[in-house]
This record gives sequence, structure tokens and C-alpha cells, in this order.
Amino acid sequence: MRLRLEAWNPDYALPQVGLDDSSSVDGVVTDLEPPWQPLEPPAQEWPVLYFVDGRQRIDAVVANEHGQRALLVTLAAGALVRDDAGIRLAGEPRVERVLLYPDGHEFGPVEIGPFYYRPVALKGIHDLRMLAAKVNEQMRTLEARLAQELQEGLVVLDGPIFVAPGLLPRPGVIGYAKTMWQRYLPPAEERILSLLAPCQRTPVFRIPHNARRPLELFSWYIRLPLNPTAPFHSGAALLRVETPAGDLEHARALADLSVGLLCGMASSPSRDPRAPQNLIPVGGLELWLGRHMGQAEVVRRRILQGLFS
Repeated sequence: MRLRLEAWNPDYALPQVGLDDSSSVDGVVTDLEPPWQPLEPPAQEWPVLYFVDGRQRIDAVVANEHGQRALLVTLAAGALVRDDAGIRLAGEPRVERVLLYPDGHEFGPVEIGPFYYRPVALKGIHDLRMLAAKVNEQMRTLEARLAQELQEGLVVLDGPIFVAPGLLPRPGVIGYAKTMWQRYLPPAEERILSLLAPCQRTPVFRIPHNARRPLELFSWYIRLPLNPTAPFHSGAALLRVETPAGDLEHARALADLSVGLLCGMASSPSRDPRAPQNLIPVGGLELWLGRHMGQAEVVRRRILQGLFS
């Protein structure tokens, strides 16, 4: 038996799940850009680009005098801009500290030294595990609000497009899924994924809205360059890109543009354990956001000191 590696370090995630023959998402439309074959668009000039990403951290689990538990959480979101002048930070990051707790429990603001945790009550939470699962939604909401404030250009979200409460995705935005947890294509169309060469994409397909994400999307897969290729399996460099459904020709133009853009920003396994899907600018942005969040050990020490005082 000949084995091949996943490109991602397993300490981060198990990116290509697909361990069974589970069916694809219902209602996906694949006849928008026939014939169904690999496409290799020509190189294009890039517009002004904004790369948006966020980070999250649970600083502590706390309990009130009734034994009700809550989470102290630090969230951060920031952006890089890439234009004719190069790549640079697009303003200061958004850093929020929140106290997440189930609706109906008794919690108020928490102020410990320089840290102020704003209380946020969440409905439908029955245990601590459910509460922890909501931390990512809080971060994605912060990212979505930041993306709305960016003017002009194309916004590239590190992750799928998130529909935040009260916000619709801005025009000119793409998101991408770095890990293939969900199968979207029927078996006949899915076979094309193993045929994609680096810097090629699939035709555009449409994903219907559903209860988990009330947004109709145009989507496509790209194979990123991966060097060396020998130890890795054929799905290790796939990226699924998406944009809100609208004009099909505009989506096709975005799909063509995204190939050169995302392949040109792909990281290397020798430098990033989440290569090639963790884009080079995003890796730098994550480090910058981490500095603004504060070191986890220092924050936790201040929390301990504050609770003992």
C-alpha cells in the first residue's frame, strides 16, 4: 500500500475528512459554466486587495456565586491592504474582550486591570461546550464588521463568508475554505478535483442557502502550487473559494482572478505547517493580531491577580 501525506500538520486540523461516501449538499447547481473540465485562466493584473482575518482565545472559565459558568474571551480582527505601494497594515486591529454566558444567568461586566470584558448573553446554550462553540461566531462577526468598513478593492476573507446578524456581505468579497469538511459536488463532478493541475480551477457552481448559512453562493475549487509534491496526496492543495451569488459573469471573472491571486500568495510547507492554504499575508497578519491580543500567560496571570484582590 502506497501512502501519501496531508500537507497540513495534524496539530492544526484534519483538513480532508471525506472518510465515507456521504452525499453532497442538496441543491448544488453545476451546469453554470459547461463543459465540466479544468480551467486555466490567463494571468491578470490584481486590483487593490484587502486580506481580512481574525483570532480568538479563551482566556479563562469563570463561575459566579451560583456556580453558573462563563467564558472570558479575547477576539481580534485586522486587515492588510495590497496595492501599487506593496502590502501593509490597513489601520489598527479591532480587539474585543467579551464575557460569554448563557442567557438567563447572572453576569455583568468584568474589569481586571487594563482588561474590560463586555458581557454577551447567548440564547440556546445549555452547557460549557456549547458556549465554547460560539466563540468562533463572535470572531467571525468582528471580521464581518471590519470588512464592511473597507472601501473599494476586493476583500479576501480568511475563511468562508460569514453572515453576521444585521449585516449583508459587502460587494466585492471572496472567502475560502482551507479545510474540506463538507462535500459539495456530486460524484461525477467531484472527479475533476483529482485532475486539476496547479493554478487551475473548476467551473463555477451554485450552493443554495440553508439553515446554517442563509446565503446563496457561487463557488469553485482551485489547486494551489505545492512544492515538493511527491509526499502529498492529490487533495492536499485544494482550496474552495466562494462569493455571494449574483451576476454569473462577475462571478466567473472573480474566479479567474482568484486563481492567480491565491496561487501567488500560497505558502510553502517548509515555512508554514498549514501550507499551502494558509496564505503568506494571512500568516503575517495572524502574528500581528497575536501581539495585540497580549500573551496568553500574561493575560491569565492578570486575571488571577485581579480575582485574588
